[in-house]
Amino acid sequence: MTESGAEPDDRPPGADGGRESASADRVARYEAAEGWDANRPADPTSLDSLWIRWTDGGSDLHFHRVCEIIPQVERTDSWPFIQPTKEGENAPVFTPVRDGVDTTEEDEVQFQFVNGLPRQLLRHVPLLVLTATVIMFAGPELILNSDVAGLSALLPQFNGSNTALFGLFLAIGPVLIWLLTSVDVIEIRELPSAGAVYGLTAFLGLGILISLFLVATADHPSEVEPNVVLTSGYLLTLLVGGMMLYEATLRIEHLFVTVGERDDDIIDDQAEYRRFLTDLNDAITETPILGLVRPSRLFGTVFALQFLIVWILGAGPQNLNYSVGLVVNFVLNAILVTVVFKFFILVRYFNKLMNEKQEYREIGLHYEPFHIDGYGGFRDFGRFATRINIILTLAGLYLPYRLYIIGGLEFPREGLAGFTDPLVLTIWFISFLGPVVAYALGAAAWGYYSFWSMHVKMERDKQLLARRFQGKRGGRELDRTPSAGDTIDSFEYCKGPAWGAFRDAPTWPLDVSKMLSLISGNAVPLLIPVVNLFL
Repeated sequence: MTESGAEPDDRPPGADGGRESASADRVARYEAAEGWDANRPADPTSLDSLWIRWTDGGSDLHFHRVCEIIPQVERTDSWPFIQPTKEGENAPVFTPVRDGVDTTEEDEVQFQFVNGLPRQLLRHVPLLVLTATVIMFAGPELILNSDVAGLSALLPQFNGSNTALFGLFLAIGPVLIWLLTSVDVIEIRELPSAGAVYGLTAFLGLGILISLFLVATADHPSEVEPNVVLTSGYLLTLLVGGMMLYEATLRIEHLFVTVGERDDDIIDDQAEYRRFLTDLNDAITETPILGLVRPSRLFGTVFALQFLIVWILGAGPQNLNYSVGLVVNFVLNAILVTVVFKFFILVRYFNKLMNEKQEYREIGLHYEPFHIDGYGGFRDFGRFATRINIILTLAGLYLPYRLYIIGGLEFPREGLAGFTDPLVLTIWFISFLGPVVAYALGAAAWGYYSFWSMHVKMERDKQLLARRFQGKRGGRELDRTPSAGDTIDSFEYCKGPAWGAFRDAPTWPLDVSKMLSLISGNAVPLLIPVVNLFL
């Protein structure tokens, strides 16, 4: 067993059907080559990063440009007479391979990680969250005899000259922005999108600070008066996480299609890779159940429904007994879990690709120790894993807020002993400790199926190359590859690969220190509740 956990590939042929067959074919190609060319390719630009947005190449991308703010539609001649406009002119398309046969170019399909209505909602996340914020915060102001206080209950009361002065203070901001637009420091056409995104972010961020202040200044969290401002953390997490997820969706689509179009790279058989992509696309597109509803949408609705039942039995998702918040949370969670269902499909097929499963062994996905990307050809897959990990970390940071700020509203002064009704205690655990456990399992699973899976694949291929190119133990010779028993100073005289460079070739898809920081970031939300037990 190696350090990576990968077993040495010294078993007889056929011991591991698909994997052994793929490895043997790859070795034959290596041995047939004239030499190991560490300077390939001749045109470095042909191996530029694939981890880009296919909409605009990913250049000059500010946060407010990630998503659309205003719905982008065009008129049609049939019902409903409008349809969403295309996201870009360079959509990733591929020619499907079904039953081993190429279809015609006219049958090219666009690979979409998320499609239909969920895609349009993801494309317009700022508008979706802005709408939800307006509904949530307007409810207490408009509903008579509401048990939940509105934002107005927290605002200072101005009168007389103070009101005029405060109004003047607020009016200065737009004047400053107008002056900046007059000299093109700020582009007028971007003011609506920038104002909506950054304004909403600042508003919800301020709501989080107010929530923390209310709890910190109270004798006990349960004494905090129910206020809609406590929903700020949930809404801000959806805003930032949703925008990052949409941007990652565009990059994922470009990566998975384009990696199979590169000649002489880490994919040996383009047709076999397109067969894999065809299967992945068919799985993501989904066949409606009984011709009525797609599995992802039914899964999202049912998943959100089970928590809706728990919230009805308890005090709601934010412990506010707020019916408007209950409905908004249900809808947003159903949309979110629908996208997560698609992600489950992607991870399953990604794992099949990395582990050279039987049906995809002929693709020939392999490790290149001297690849120009510096990570054996797996750098862009590593960036894909990193982006999802960052989104997971963001979601994890919301958990302590939800546990201590929101969960504290219903947590008795006496602690767990204060729960006299077992059902209430069970609901509290499901609502506030349940997500922490689910996060721990999800973060660990993603680390295993992404970073660790790629590492084992790279390590396994590197060991294979080392054995096949290793010469016999002996003294210095000019016509053989270096042997593991040779002295270091003799390696440079051999015609084989630069042995020192080969040994130093990376077996992780990204910098190890960066990877460790990402993993430790996932652990922070889990450590905070544990540390609190000892305070």
